[in-house]
Amino acid sequence: MKASTKLLVTSLTLPLIAGAGAALLRMQSNRMRALFERDLTLPGEDIAMTIGPDDTSADAGTTSAPLDTHSEDLPALAVIGDSWIAGMGPGAPSPAALMGRGLSTLLGQRVRVRACTQPGARGEEMSEQIATVLADSRMRRSRLGSAGPRFAVISMGSADLVRPSVTRSGVAVFSSALNRLEREGGYRVVVLTCPNLGLLPGVRRPLRTILRRSSRVVSGSQWLMAVSSHALPISLNQVLSGTAQVGLLADSRRSPSPLGYKQIVAAVLARISADLESQISSTPDSEEQK
Repeated sequence: MKASTKLLVTSLTLPLIAGAGAALLRMQSNRMRALFERDLTLPGEDIAMTIGPDDTSADAGTTSAPLDTHSEDLPALAVIGDSWIAGMGPGAPSPAALMGRGLSTLLGQRVRVRACTQPGARGEEMSEQIATVLADSRMRRSRLGSAGPRFAVISMGSADLVRPSVTRSGVAVFSSALNRLEREGGYRVVVLTCPNLGLLPGVRRPLRTILRRSSRVVSGSQWLMAVSSHALPISLNQVLSGTAQVGLLADSRRSPSPLGYKQIVAAVLARISADLESQISSTPDSEEQK
């Protein structure tokens, strides 16, 4: 084949290959977007309770004593986020309740828990969750100044990759979320960084490559912003490593399994425990204060 003929064949073939790749990517993206939109119809968690070390409601997936306006001196835990922290629905273990019971065990007292989560939620939709938690008078800071620790756990970013907003970037929404929880709510924020969606089973190329790169960018940005704002970042990639082998993902592959949720809860409690210990170690002894 002459060089001119080869050039002609190549020039005609490459656009066809590129066009086929673009069509495949568009089909894969539409399918993934539809799945995340379907997740919005699944039940999340909207609970408000106080829970103690011995309460079994966390295991049963039910709420314990409801919050009241006379509990503002108790420690507080707010849980906000998407599929990676939203629980498995009625009757399944509640990540928020499990975290609350674990925190109450660490502190040796009852803890106020307010969860407002939704599978498939984008950052913009989670802004409404944050507004709901901040507006709840039952979770307000103590007016006597004697309240216990206040923690907020947040997971966001996955849906923003698949269903990006046309008005605000996910990074801007995430930064606003941290500021509101820290400044308006007085919470010490635990951040579950965006997992690598490109590594989830069932995601094929070329979408896998794009999701892998985008997830790394989002996760890295969240980690840096969390550190710069004195929040506590946790890598979901590390927490859920080996998902295909140990069953830490649900059948949908877009949320953890019950075992995966418990793994996340354990990681959050370990991070909070380390933070509480560091706060105690940095506090001067009463003799030194004298």
